[in-house]
Amino acid sequence: MGKSATVDHNNRVPLLSQLKDRKVLRVAIAYIVVAWFVMQIGEVTFEALLLPDWALTMLICFSVLGLPIALVLAWAYEITPGGIVRDYDGNLDRVGISGEHLESVTTTSIKDVEPSIAVLPFEDMSSKKDQDYFCEGIAEEILCALNEVDGLNVAARVASFQFGSRSADILEIGRLLNVSVVLEGSVRKAGDRIRTTVQLINARDGYQFWASQYDHDMEDIFEIQEQIAQAVVNAMRVSIGENKLTQPKTQNTEAYDLYLKGNRFFNQPDKQNIFFARQLYKQAVELDPGYGLAWAKLASTYAYEYLCSKRDAGVRNEARRVSLKALELAPEIPESHIARGIAHSIFREYQEADLEFETAIGLNPNSFGAWFTYARSKNYQGDVSKAIDLYQKAAEISPEDYQSVLLQVSLLKGKGDLISARAKAKEGLRRARAFLKLNPDDNRAWNMGAAALQTLGNSAEAEKWVQTSLRNSPRDSVITYNAACFYALMGDTERSLDYLAQSADVGCLNLDWLEQDSDLDSLREHPRFEEIIARFKE
Repeated sequence: MGKSATVDHNNRVPLLSQLKDRKVLRVAIAYIVVAWFVMQIGEVTFEALLLPDWALTMLICFSVLGLPIALVLAWAYEITPGGIVRDYDGNLDRVGISGEHLESVTTTSIKDVEPSIAVLPFEDMSSKKDQDYFCEGIAEEILCALNEVDGLNVAARVASFQFGSRSADILEIGRLLNVSVVLEGSVRKAGDRIRTTVQLINARDGYQFWASQYDHDMEDIFEIQEQIAQAVVNAMRVSIGENKLTQPKTQNTEAYDLYLKGNRFFNQPDKQNIFFARQLYKQAVELDPGYGLAWAKLASTYAYEYLCSKRDAGVRNEARRVSLKALELAPEIPESHIARGIAHSIFREYQEADLEFETAIGLNPNSFGAWFTYARSKNYQGDVSKAIDLYQKAAEISPEDYQSVLLQVSLLKGKGDLISARAKAKEGLRRARAFLKLNPDDNRAWNMGAAALQTLGNSAEAEKWVQTSLRNSPRDSVITYNAACFYALMGDTERSLDYLAQSADVGCLNLDWLEQDSDLDSLREHPRFEEIIARFKE
């Protein structure tokens, strides 16, 4: 592929600011001062040493010629605690290489530390700031690729993406996620042209030790993602075993863009977002009927709608049909088996569901989604002990996820294990507080954290948390259902039934879950409870 100059005129930074940032002016002044002293010394000593007249002339010439060389070096390189590194932090336009990365430099290694990494969502550097979904998608694809490399521990998406692209200190991220390296980057998209910049930062001292920039067309995005993942592996300079980087799931860049947009909604699940995600996944598979990963996500939208929004036979049948299509197209990815497992679960075909979830885990033992959905399926079955074990495994894979911990609390209380329930409530509350510190608008954390506070005896603060979540999401069926559980445990039966009815009105009730939920035991003999269930079944 031939080289083509690319200049982004929308991203110019004033030259004077660039010269200051890169310390070029400082170097120029220092050079002139030193050169002047050298020439003064030469004028005095050369005559005493009986050197010919042309020697002083040569000294002056070399001093003058050295100035532009010093300025070029000051522009291009920076002295850091890790050594002299190429400076990629400036934003002055540079010539790129179409379809190829410019350069990657490793200046320090991270030997003698555990090979572990957290991938942050990439920063949107586009002029319109409307490419967040695309930036997150690229980072997630790289994360998934790295997750398949033997011997490399990768922080789960739910853990690393909570920090955003620029919201937390690298040292703090390294401490919280217990990783040795943090990968961060940025994306500038203009039409079909993309500039992707990535850097690796040592999470123990905060210094960048590798950086690379890629200028490419949209059609090269899959190759670039694989190149970045491979370059990261090489730059970490550790023995990580066989390289099993993922291959592109589609070659249709428009379908891929729609898939990434769908993920943005799918990763924030509520009734409306699931609907939006479905429309985008549908468009993706229309453009590429062989896009197995998009089919798997499409199947999951039907399953989640059936579980939490619309108990309709047609929706359930679509979950079965589309999940089978995904499995036929992409049996090698865990997402297909997860979607198929959920479909079996909503048909109460639990033995088949178990097999699919176990297959997904076999394909990727670090798949948080596989462990988490398997746990929910076991909960629907009434296998409480197995559900607790699976939730705990999910919690270990994602040390910052609060849901996998807090969902164990009611199960443990239902078993009568109050000591373990309190211990999980404390751990889950700690995670929820940490999550809310970075994501104060996450209403699920407020809602589920309230149950933990209630378990620990802090009812006043717990009710504040519940009301915060209800105030922000009055039509979220999961939040209103959890509020019903909260007030049932508080002994406020009528208020609990009001929220239970509201949950049925705005979404639906998962009967499999409800039948096993000990939090609602105090309501089961109440006439209104039976009326709500009867109305829902109709």
